[in-house]
Amino acid sequence: MTASAPNVLESAATFVTCNLCGADDAETLFEAGQAQINRIVKCRQCGLMYSNPRIRPVDQELVKDYDPQLTKDAEEYDPARFEKERVQVRDYRDTLKYLAELYPNRGRLLELGCGMGFLLKALSDDGWDVLGIEPDRGFCQYVELKHGLKALPTLLEDSGIPDESMDVVVFLHVIEHVPDPLKTLQSIRRVLKPGGHLVLETPRYDSLMFKLLRHRERSVSCDGHIYFFTTETLRKLCEKAGLQSRQIRYVGRSLNLDKLAYNIGVMTKNEPILNGLLMLSRKLGFRKIHVKLNARDMQRVVVQKPA
Repeated sequence: MTASAPNVLESAATFVTCNLCGADDAETLFEAGQAQINRIVKCRQCGLMYSNPRIRPVDQELVKDYDPQLTKDAEEYDPARFEKERVQVRDYRDTLKYLAELYPNRGRLLELGCGMGFLLKALSDDGWDVLGIEPDRGFCQYVELKHGLKALPTLLEDSGIPDESMDVVVFLHVIEHVPDPLKTLQSIRRVLKPGGHLVLETPRYDSLMFKLLRHRERSVSCDGHIYFFTTETLRKLCEKAGLQSRQIRYVGRSLNLDKLAYNIGVMTKNEPILNGLLMLSRKLGFRKIHVKLNARDMQRVVVQKPA
């Protein structure tokens, strides 16, 4: 699918400096429209990759405008998102086991960007006292109606959650979307109890997939992604926020073959090929077939607030 060049004046875009080191010294990796709608740059001082300038509102602003229909009919209204969240709970079974070993008596757990709440429900069923944060009010209402759990329609920075009140924070595939990752990590540190843990997952860009595919790589093609972390830049950002590394794993994801066809179509940067793959996939019923793939292009890290 060929990305179209932005039809906006650059002067109306939002320019940012490096979120990791603060430098305003970056080289262009991909021009706007080459990988995604934004230009993607790399800091010459620390190596952090990010979108600059941003010509599209960040996702946490866009999702505030929700459709109330989602609250009642999520499976029919957004079947792809529903199936994705439901199926991918299985990818975190080992993380639930790891957290259960760290906290045999469980405790208070906060999930940032909890979406439709399927993982939050699995954590609740495992004995955690859970709370979600999700800027989309429709998702929050769905979490309450479907799972009987509480999710706040806000951002962590505005939530009023007390200092040192959480044992664990879960932050999966969200940090790449937020406008100020360092500020968000500092807020997470604030709400964690001394010795508390953060589980964070995000795509990685020191992977073989990215080196081979460059601007065609599936995660860099997502317009909502505005930060692109390597193992090293993510570790340094966590350390700058006052969080110490405890575990890192390169993990895969469960998906159906329809989503796989979509990802392949996105990587071609050719819209007719993408549409053809999706048409073929749906004709053959690929949405019902699930696979687990691990291209080692996702990093799941556990960091800890010092005790």
